[in-house]
Parts: sequence; C-alpha cells; structure tokens
Amino acid sequence: MVFSEKLLEETLLRLTDLMSDCTDPWCVFGGAALYLHGYRDIPFSDIDVLISKADCERVRKAWDLPNEAGGGTDLFRSDFLLHPHLGPLDVEIMSNFEIFADMRWQPIDIGDPIETRLGSAIVPVASLEKIKSILRLSGRDKDLARLKLIDMPARSLATP
Repeated sequence: MVFSEKLLEETLLRLTDLMSDCTDPWCVFGGAALYLHGYRDIPFSDIDVLISKADCERVRKAWDLPNEAGGGTDLFRSDFLLHPHLGPLDVEIMSNFEIFADMRWQPIDIGDPIETRLGSAIVPVASLEKIKSILRLSGRDKDLARLKLIDMPARSLATP
C-alpha cells in the first residue's frame, strides 16, 4: 500500500467514530502523531493510540475486539492491545502502556492532548514534549533517530 494523506484521514475518521463513546481523554502518539504535528519526513506504519483502561474495555466490548496484549515484550507492555480494522492503516489501541527503562517499568500517560486537524478529521494527539519523553524512554535506534528529526523545524500542516 502506498501512503497518502487521504488514507490517513480516512482511518482517523473511523478512529474518531470508534472512540466516540470514550469518557476519558485519549490521544494518538508515535509516528502518526508526529506526522499530524507537521513532521512529514518521519515514516510510520500504524496509528498508535493511548486510552484509559475503562474506555478500552468499553471499546473492546462495543466493537467485539479481542484483547491481544499477551505478555508484552522486554521493552513494552500494556493491559490492553486492540487492533480494530478501521481502514487502510493499522491501528493499535493501548491502555496502561508502560516502557521498561532505567531498570523499571514506567507508565506512560497522555498528558494534555492537542486537537489536530487533517482534512475533515479532528483527533487528539500527544504533545511534542510527551512524544519526546516516550521516544527517550523507548531508546531504540528508530526512536533516537526520530528525536533528532524532531529537533528540526516541522513543516506546516498547510504545506503540501
């Protein structure tokens, strides 16, 4: 599949529909959030979403989605991991997401999400500072490379 903003917008619209029953704040984070902040040169393959445990359970039941959290990995774990089929881009919805860093599991909170628009889709995204802290904690080569790119000025969302 070739990436396009139209495909991202389509998936985000379906995501906001899926999340419409949420009572707690939620947000997109990771590479898709960086794209929505204007960093067009940072590749991403899916849309990562942080959500409260209560809302994740509500979404799981309403949409009959299996919890695929399993045991996590050596670096990441969460109580819930949902993979709804919302369109051309994969979506991962997580609750109680943690990263193993500095010899302990560190919980990731969403902070104060920022509403961002892409076409007709309006979605909450994690702040750049929150994304930077997650990338630092993750510490993988791709995360550290993203940190370097974030230090460069973002292109405006209005730029083609």
